[in-house]
Amino acid sequence: MWNKSAMVLMVRVKVQRRRGFTFSVPVWVVDEFIEALTDLAWVGELALKHVPVPRDEKASKHLCWVKGIPLRGIIAASHDMFKDLYRYKGLDVVDVATGDIQVKISLK
Repeated sequence: MWNKSAMVLMVRVKVQRRRGFTFSVPVWVVDEFIEALTDLAWVGELALKHVPVPRDEKASKHLCWVKGIPLRGIIAASHDMFKDLYRYKGLDVVDVATGDIQVKISLK
C-alpha cells in the first residue's frame, strides 16, 4: 500500500453572483499530457518541413520564422519548469482576479 498521497493541481473558478466550482487534476496527468504534446510538436515540425515556401515575401518571412523555432524545445523547457514546480507542495501557481471572475490554481 502506498503511504504517500498523489500531488494534485487544484483549480478553483469563482464568478460573482454565481456558484464557483473546484476541480482537481493529478500532477501525473499533466505530466503525461505535456509529454504527448511534445510528441505532437515533433510530428508538426516534420510536417512543416514539407510545406513549400510561398512566393509572397511577407508570408515567406512568417513561415521561415515558424520553421526556425523548434516548438518541441519550447514545450520541453516548460515541462522541465513544471517538474521543478512539482517539488513545492502548497504553492499557488496562479491567483488571478479580474472583474467578476476569480481563478486560483495551486499544488496540493
